[in-house]
Amino acid sequence: MKRYPILLIHGLLLAALFCHQAQAADTPAAAAPTAPASAPVPAPAPERAEAPFKPQSTFADRVLAEDTVWKGEVLVEGAVTVAPQATLTVEPGTVVRFKKGAGDPVLVVQGRLVASGSKEEPIRFTSLFAAPAAGDWQGIVLLGSEKNNLLENCRIEGAAAGVEALFANVTLKGVRAERSTTGMRFQDALVTMEGGGASDCDTGMSFLQSEATVRGVSVVGNRVGIEARHTSIYLQDGSLAMNRSAFSCDSCRLKLAGGAVLDNGRGVTLFETEGSVTGAKLARNSDYGLSLTGSRVRVSDNVITGNGAQGVLVFDGSAVAWDNVISGNGGHDIYNAGNEEFRVPNNRWGEGGPKIYDNGGRGRVNVNPKR
Repeated sequence: MKRYPILLIHGLLLAALFCHQAQAADTPAAAAPTAPASAPVPAPAPERAEAPFKPQSTFADRVLAEDTVWKGEVLVEGAVTVAPQATLTVEPGTVVRFKKGAGDPVLVVQGRLVASGSKEEPIRFTSLFAAPAAGDWQGIVLLGSEKNNLLENCRIEGAAAGVEALFANVTLKGVRAERSTTGMRFQDALVTMEGGGASDCDTGMSFLQSEATVRGVSVVGNRVGIEARHTSIYLQDGSLAMNRSAFSCDSCRLKLAGGAVLDNGRGVTLFETEGSVTGAKLARNSDYGLSLTGSRVRVSDNVITGNGAQGVLVFDGSAVAWDNVISGNGGHDIYNAGNEEFRVPNNRWGEGGPKIYDNGGRGRVNVNPKR
């Protein structure tokens, strides 16, 4: 066996080590793994400015067991309840602000509420913030109060439900709800409303199993203007504009008289409702002016013009329409999507005559006699 001197072996090992180091130096180093980029941290929401406010009185989590008068500037923290035997009177010009703490501040009335402002000195119920937003406070809840509750010339802002009447009686005159989730909500209530209205709410007014007389309200810029279910409602001379859905009734008794439903997404929507729609202007709504489903309704003396899709949309022959002006609607003046004859005698159709859709002949539209 051939033997090599130890010094020669040592020299070969050193040469091999040198070559390995040289090769390693020529080989690009593997890139160190980079940490994943962190998601950008959202900027904190700007703090909302509080309104300048110096309350003369503060009420926190209290039951008002005796007659009480609020005036000037009043701060409410927590829940304030008016006991069944007591009356809360709010004087003209009073500003009541609700401050959110551990829970939503709320005014619960089981007794009687008399908040009677004037046009010169309205009463304001609002949140502590300079720019109120929906849900800043819960609202005014009339709970089982069958007394003569009165709100007059009041403005309600930033509530979850501005006024909520549950098994209660209430009269509202010139009361306006703004920037609330629901402006006004009534369940099993007896309601009389004159003037006022709702704007910039998710739902302007909601009626459930109630009796309501509503005159001269202005309902503007809500997702839903007025909705009613299982309710008897008389709506006179209302102005409903720029709502996604202006007015809807489900299983109601309705008398809609006069007023204007203009520039909404959907106009008047009636489902299994009885009553009448008379003397109203239903115009320039982007979808339809009037929709009728299973509704025994008299439709007369209305102006139904300039709606984007249909003037009158029907699904059956339960209603009858006469003595109306129905013309100039973008799609059809009458669109019968059902299989029953719909009767529209003695209406004015404009120079071009009626534009009719009869569901391929399955839903006849009887326009005779014409005017």
